[in-house]
Amino acid sequence: MTGVSPACDDRSTTELKAINPIRMGGVEVLPVVEGGKGVAVSNGATCGGWATGGGVGTFSAVNADSYDADGTVIRQVYHGRTRRDRHEELVAYGISGGIAQAREAHERAGGVGRIHMNILWEMGGAERVARGILEGAKGLINGITCGAGMPYRLADIARDFGVHYYPIISSARAFNALWKRAYSKTREWLGGVVYEDPWLAGGHNGLSNSEDPRKPEDPFPRVLKLRQQMREFGLGDVPIIMAGGVWWLEEWEDWIDNPDLGPVAFQFGTRPLLTTESPISDAWKERLLTLKRGDVLLQPFSPTGFYSSAVRNEFLHELEERNERQVAYTSEPVGDHIAEYGVGPRKRVVYLTPHDLARVRHWEVEGHVEA
Repeated sequence: MTGVSPACDDRSTTELKAINPIRMGGVEVLPVVEGGKGVAVSNGATCGGWATGGGVGTFSAVNADSYDADGTVIRQVYHGRTRRDRHEELVAYGISGGIAQAREAHERAGGVGRIHMNILWEMGGAERVARGILEGAKGLINGITCGAGMPYRLADIARDFGVHYYPIISSARAFNALWKRAYSKTREWLGGVVYEDPWLAGGHNGLSNSEDPRKPEDPFPRVLKLRQQMREFGLGDVPIIMAGGVWWLEEWEDWIDNPDLGPVAFQFGTRPLLTTESPISDAWKERLLTLKRGDVLLQPFSPTGFYSSAVRNEFLHELEERNERQVAYTSEPVGDHIAEYGVGPRKRVVYLTPHDLARVRHWEVEGHVEA
């Protein structure tokens, strides 16, 4: 974890509880894990740099970059004439890119720490990509982290290649389903369970229908419930990795060496973006260093249908404002929906409530005239 900007460490010095190694994936490591981020963001450079500190580095195996002999990124150009052909090219790019990142991470780490790869289960061709990378980078990858869905076959993949697996879940209920359906058969390869908090984690979050995005829950009771369930399954010594909202370990001292929680590690998602190894632009790094409370939005605008956490920008501001300018309508007069309103060039009639029609007229006066 090298090259952190000095602006990240400007807090006054406080006495921090000692951070002791824990056993994860069969070896002792420091309980700090790099979160796998997106397309070509967590890569071999960030992963290897993180591992050199004795922690767990993670590279993203989602459409990872490959390099030519000069070290230049190979542009992913698709030549297939059919969707199937282009999908095959995408899988091939994903495998070669993942192998390239694994090799770079391994070389940078020099045998220190651990190298994990992160993959999204709902990604097209995910299992083929994962198996292709593990086959082409044998001995270089120690673990596979996987979320974005219910990755039941993750354990089988890990067992076949002799690596540990780390499912990403957002509740004890989700882990219970995975364990009973699949993971109980390969418990020896379960290296840890990543608890990704639905309200604190970046990217797409695992909010269930029973959870309110506007009412965040304290993560401690949720993780405690997960640990209690894991103990019922005989997994009391398997680490839980807290993901989401981790920036200063001082803020998590009550979790460290807590006998109720058992072995816990902490996953840093945003902070590694500020390292010298991070491939994101200097403009983004500067933006992250100037964030204030309220600048990160848990929003419902992702085309996946899931809530997603992102830094507010002009695009999100526009979506928020458009979201506020919505009213329910019916195609026929029903109940209170009796006020006619014309939509589109032909002014197709729909029915609003009188109250909502007044709101619509107000928006039109403000210049929002297209329904």
